[in-house]
Amino acid sequence: MGNALRLGQDWHVLILAAICGISIGALALVFIGTMNWLLRQLDQFASQGTTQLWIAIAMPLAGAAITVIVFRIFPSSFKGHGVSRVMLAVHRQKSVLPLSLAPRQWIGSTATISSGGSAGPEGPIVAIGSAIGSTFASWLDLDAGRRTTLLGCGAAAGLSAVFGAPLAGVFFVLEVILRDFTARTFTPIVIASVTAAATAQTILQSPDPIFGIALIHIDQTPMLLSQTPQYALLGVIIGICAAGFAVGMKSAHRAFNLLRIPPLVKPLIGAALLVACGVAWTLLHQQRSPITTIAANAGELPPFYGNGYKLIESLLSEPIGTETSALVLFGSLALLMILKAIATAFTLGSGGAGGLFAPGLVLGAILGAAYSALTVLVPALPDVSPTHGVLVGMGAFVAAGAHAPLAGAFLVYELTHSYAILLPLLLAAVIATVAARLVYPNSIYTAELAAFNIRLSFVADHSILRSTLIRDLSLLPSVPVLASDSAEMLIEIGERNAVHNFPVVDRDGRYHGFVCGSDVRSALVYRDALRLLTVAELERTDFAPLESDDTLDTALQRFSRHETQALPVIDAQTRKPIGLISRSQIMAVYNSAVGVQ
Repeated sequence: MGNALRLGQDWHVLILAAICGISIGALALVFIGTMNWLLRQLDQFASQGTTQLWIAIAMPLAGAAITVIVFRIFPSSFKGHGVSRVMLAVHRQKSVLPLSLAPRQWIGSTATISSGGSAGPEGPIVAIGSAIGSTFASWLDLDAGRRTTLLGCGAAAGLSAVFGAPLAGVFFVLEVILRDFTARTFTPIVIASVTAAATAQTILQSPDPIFGIALIHIDQTPMLLSQTPQYALLGVIIGICAAGFAVGMKSAHRAFNLLRIPPLVKPLIGAALLVACGVAWTLLHQQRSPITTIAANAGELPPFYGNGYKLIESLLSEPIGTETSALVLFGSLALLMILKAIATAFTLGSGGAGGLFAPGLVLGAILGAAYSALTVLVPALPDVSPTHGVLVGMGAFVAAGAHAPLAGAFLVYELTHSYAILLPLLLAAVIATVAARLVYPNSIYTAELAAFNIRLSFVADHSILRSTLIRDLSLLPSVPVLASDSAEMLIEIGERNAVHNFPVVDRDGRYHGFVCGSDVRSALVYRDALRLLTVAELERTDFAPLESDDTLDTALQRFSRHETQALPVIDAQTRKPIGLISRSQIMAVYNSAVGVQ
């Protein structure tokens, strides 16, 4: 059947992708549904009186305490959050994720967000789906390539079910997590994403997303060429702000990381700082300050608490009108954007559970609304409708923050089902991504990894080289030599063992340097003088040896620095040579992956 459908040996992966989509789509309903219910209960409790309001404002402390307990029960060596953890697994750990990551993310993020922590549930559901997909592949004893595919299927299924946006789920996984657009990866991820969205809609009997914002009707007026500058300018502004947010989150991680206190105490400190912001906002609101009126429809709790989706609904439903002047509105939104960014830094930078996707959407919505108010204040700027500003801002900020323009644009397009919004979305998303990259090369996810000294390459191709370790290859044999040995001996060993490159070791067998075959061949011109030379005179000490856990793209970078056909590989613990790796081996792996014969 596989041959008839031209699916080769991977036809069964499509069936597994559909199973992942259905199961994770159903799980996403339970996960987000429970969190939304708890958030409603907290908001209702806060509205019942002054005492209840102050208790609700202090709830992030209780949520942080529960999160700390969960982290103690389900420990992890990685201190980052959902999407960053998945990216680390894909690019450094052969897509192996422990199943314990699912309850850790599920319970921890539910406790953090439903108690008011400023974070989103999308990152956790991506991590939960990825952990299930990875574990599923391990149970079936699939190889690393297929395990990566199923991990991506789980991630796409979770995001697709939450937003009811299968295209956004596909592009987010391909652009951000896997960075791989090959057909072998693309097809099963599309199947998983579509089946997950269909599962959610079948259970709910509604196309509305379960993450908290219903589909809205917007102006269907087509975008004109004269409107491109205003959306391009919005894209530049959002790109700069998204880069600043990434830098801020990286700084928050590092600041909390420097605190000389037990790691499990840090989320409590972050929650206490968030509560302090909440108290300040509430006191300001109780004094009827005009700068808090913009968030009046978002509930009793500070609008930067929780996932922030009620604030987005408020921005979409409250036009710039007579009650609030454009100047006051702009000032209110600027303050609110700063507070949301700070609240997210406190919550996630301290180690709380949750994701960065929802904060990005909220910050983008606030920026879009502020830009719309700015066009009213500045006569030289053409007016942008508040609804368009909010929606384009949401998509552009997600695109710039994640360096994923297609995912950001199609997410909002699928939420609105409006082709009229797609053109300004794509324009702003692409320009915002370019602007963000120019200001700061890391995305919000790679910046989080960089805060823990984990760096991923930014090139989207050659993904197979980044996911294959040197230990996965059969190394070429090596014959270690001493620096004091005769150079003539190298010729004899080479002729006897067909070895032309030699690692140089000390008396204890530890790596010291390297003799290239090209240098030996050059010395052959003066063969009579070889008996007078020692290995030390041919040795090169500028060759950094590779280790078995290094990836093939790292090896390729080393080859680009030296004119040699082989490099030494050493044991990370003993520092003793264990073999050689050649350029031809790396190219054979790559050609096999892309189907070159």
